[in-house]
Amino acid sequence: MSPETPTGSAAQSRWPDGAFCFRLKQERPGWNVLLPIPAKTIVDLAALVREVPEFLSMDGGPPCRAAVLLSEQGEAQVLAAIDEVGGIYLVGYPAQVTREVLTVVTRELLVLSGQLWRMPLEEFAVAVETGLGRSLGEHFASKAAKDWSEADFRAGLSQSLEQGRFPVVLLLAGANKDAIEAMVHLKSYGIALKPLGVFLYESWGVEVVVPKVLAIAELGLYEGAEQTMAAPRPAPPPPRTPQRSQLSSAQVANFGVPEPAQQPGPTPAAQMPWANQPAPEQTPAPKPVPVGQEPVEPQPIPKPAPTAKSVWDGSMSGAMAGKRPPPKPSDEPQPRRGQEQPKGRR
Repeated sequence: MSPETPTGSAAQSRWPDGAFCFRLKQERPGWNVLLPIPAKTIVDLAALVREVPEFLSMDGGPPCRAAVLLSEQGEAQVLAAIDEVGGIYLVGYPAQVTREVLTVVTRELLVLSGQLWRMPLEEFAVAVETGLGRSLGEHFASKAAKDWSEADFRAGLSQSLEQGRFPVVLLLAGANKDAIEAMVHLKSYGIALKPLGVFLYESWGVEVVVPKVLAIAELGLYEGAEQTMAAPRPAPPPPRTPQRSQLSSAQVANFGVPEPAQQPGPTPAAQMPWANQPAPEQTPAPKPVPVGQEPVEPQPIPKPAPTAKSVWDGSMSGAMAGKRPPPKPSDEPQPRRGQEQPKGRR
C-alpha cells in the first residue's frame, strides 16, 4: 500500500497487477467493447475511497477494508484507512489542488497524526465504528479473507497506535508546483508518503478509474525544487593509494636505520641537453648604422714620415776629427771607362 508498511501489518492476500475500479451508469445486455477514452466527468476520490477502500491498496500491500472520515474543512478532507492486519493510514484529499486547500490538508494530516499516537484501542475503535455503522469485527469478517483472525487484527491495531507511524496517502486529481511543495513539506517530517492519482476512462456508460502512483513527488522534478530540498553533499574523493617502490637489498637491510641528515648546499644548476657539446663559433654581428647617417668608409692608416738624417757638423770627436768625410756616392749612373764626357758639357 505504501513505501513503508506499518509494524503489525504482514502481507497476506494481494491484488493482481492492473486492478481498477469501475461503475455502471446504464445497463446494456450482451457483450460490450470498452474503449480507453478519457472521461470528461470528475470523480469524488474521497467518496470512492469510503465506498471502495481497496482502491488504496491496488498497487500492493495488505488490502484496505475500511475508511472513515476524520476531518472535513471546506474542500479539504482527511480519512483514516485500515487494512485487514491492523495497519492504519491517513488519507488526505484536496478537492481543489490549490495552495490554500493543500495547506489545510497538510496541517490536518500532521495534527491527526499526533492525536492518534498512543490513543487507546477502544477509543479509536469507537470512532471508526461510528463512521462504519457497525463493529470492526463484523465489518472485517464480512470482507477479509477466510483465515482472518480478529485477535491478530486488534493486536496489529494496538501496535500501530503505540508506534504512531502512520503512512500518508495523498489523493490528487492533478500535480502542480503547490502540490509538490506540500509533499516535500510532509516528507521533511519523516512521514512515508504515497501521492496517488487516477486515470479516468468512460465507454458505453461504464466509468473506469485506474490508480496511478505519481513518481514526480518522490523526485521533486519541477521548476524550483532545488530551492525547496537541500542539495545532497558531494561524496568525498577516494584516498589515493601510494605507489609501491622497488627497494634494493641494501635498503632492505638498513630498513629502520635513520639516515644521516643532509647539509643544505647550493642547488646545482640544471644542465641542458646540449651542455656537453662544444659551443659553435660566433661571428660578431655588424654594428647597426645610426638612422639618418651614411656609413663611413674606413680610411687607410697613413704611414709615418721618414726621419730626417742628422748632418755631421765636425764637432764630433773621433779619429776622423778635423777631416772631411768622404763624398757620398751619387745616385746618378756613373759612365764607364772610356765614356767620360768632357767637362763643361752636359
